[in-house]
Amino acid sequence: MSSEPGAWWIHRVAPFPASGDPVNLFRRLRAVVAAMPRTRIVTATDDYLHAVCRTRLGFRDDLEFRWCPSEDVAHVASASRIGLFDFGVNRRRVERVRRKLEAEVSRGCPRPMRM
Repeated sequence: MSSEPGAWWIHRVAPFPASGDPVNLFRRLRAVVAAMPRTRIVTATDDYLHAVCRTRLGFRDDLEFRWCPSEDVAHVASASRIGLFDFGVNRRRVERVRRKLEAEVSRGCPRPMRM
């Protein structure tokens, strides 16, 4: 799954809007991703986040967020390290992160809820 331009349509997912504050978005993304089960954050800065997620079967997937100032969004990519077919695991992971962030904003919570 990727929100980057040029991603094949079947693997396309929407980017995460930042509303002009990427530092806040990445702080919130880091908290949500850190709370995910079987997930380890590898790199986290004010404009980039890379995590490795283990599936229930033990496979490792990469989850990345990259700030794009020209579009005011964080692009996301989530992909299996092995093979092309992942049974929808990566799309569900990205949409779960999106729902957690949206729920946080709609409730006005300063911190994301645990997954």
